[in-house]
Amino acid sequence: MEQHIKILGWLYVLLNAAFAIFGAITILGGLAAGVGSSVQNHSAGALLASGVGAAIGAFLLIIGLPGLILGYGLLTRRSWSRILGIILSILELFNFPLGTLLGIYGLYVLLNQETVALLNN
Repeated sequence: MEQHIKILGWLYVLLNAAFAIFGAITILGGLAAGVGSSVQNHSAGALLASGVGAAIGAFLLIIGLPGLILGYGLLTRRSWSRILGIILSILELFNFPLGTLLGIYGLYVLLNQETVALLNN
């Protein structure tokens, strides 16, 4: 089960790093577009669109952070990572199709008695 914990940790790190990176890029792109449009023509629509882009990027960044924390916790075998992992795995079940698979795998690994023993040391 130790190998499954590592695999699950890396899956959460990789998937959520993608969310966090995409969110950061979207924030920077939205802010750059807003600055560029405000300098050129002071268009309220362009500023609104850049603000919406930055908000979406912030949302993606916020969504990615708990999974990154979970991945770190699993890879370093922290006891708190099991509870956080169960919560995030349940939430992932609604993220069809890849999140559903990750959620099922996460629940399989984290609800196993051997995992409980490994993470509670």
